[in-house]
Amino acid sequence: MTLFRLECKTHAKSLLIWMIVVTLVTFGMMAMFPSMKESMSEFKNTMPQEMMEAFNISDMAALSTVGGYFGYVFQYIMIATGIFAAMLGTNSLAREEAEGTIEYLYAQPISRTSIIVSKMLSSFLLYTLYWIISVAVSLLICLIFKESGASISDLVTNFSLFAFAGWVMGLTFLSVGFLLSSMLSSNKSATSLSLGLVFLTYILGIVGKLQHDFRFLAYFSPIEAALPSKVFQDGIEGKYMLTDCLIILMACCLTFWIYRRKDLKV
Repeated sequence: MTLFRLECKTHAKSLLIWMIVVTLVTFGMMAMFPSMKESMSEFKNTMPQEMMEAFNISDMAALSTVGGYFGYVFQYIMIATGIFAAMLGTNSLAREEAEGTIEYLYAQPISRTSIIVSKMLSSFLLYTLYWIISVAVSLLICLIFKESGASISDLVTNFSLFAFAGWVMGLTFLSVGFLLSSMLSSNKSATSLSLGLVFLTYILGIVGKLQHDFRFLAYFSPIEAALPSKVFQDGIEGKYMLTDCLIILMACCLTFWIYRRKDLKV
């Protein structure tokens, strides 16, 4: 429990910064909704259909509603969320070797399994707290800027489904980040690895949507499964969630297997 509390305390400041930035960016983007919905027809004529599908704006009618507009703008927050979760994971285990604190941990009556469990639980708590607050604030902002006549109950229902799908998405990046961290001896490349992981999978989702022969690539894009525009329109697709859950399980098991056999720099 000592390591768990220490991890939570270490990341508390960065968690607060991330939540403040996400809140301000979301509010800023949603504040443009009243003026943007008037120019959607002009915007439609300036972009090719394929490009609109790649950026999830093929249904222009939906963009005139607060839910549809939120689904478009929040996809970029989803990318940032994936990076945040991946960085939590990739920094976690490797940081102890890079900073030399692994020697201190080894002097304590704690096993490698306990180290992994404590770090996973703390990262899980931090990410879940970040996500719950982000979704709650986003829902409140949407209620503030919603168009007249919009159904509040439908919006709340859609947000409930989106909250679950996005939470699973972040856990996927978090677990893969832990797997990468178990193989690293330094966290210097953690940021670049996190960025590369998130953007690579995001691009795979775009390719899967544009090329029917490569449709299967979308299953390797956690962001694609949790996009609010997709969840609001089609609900949660079980096949995507199943793929994410399998990746989470495999990544966690491999993390334990690799880290327990790893030669640590003490």
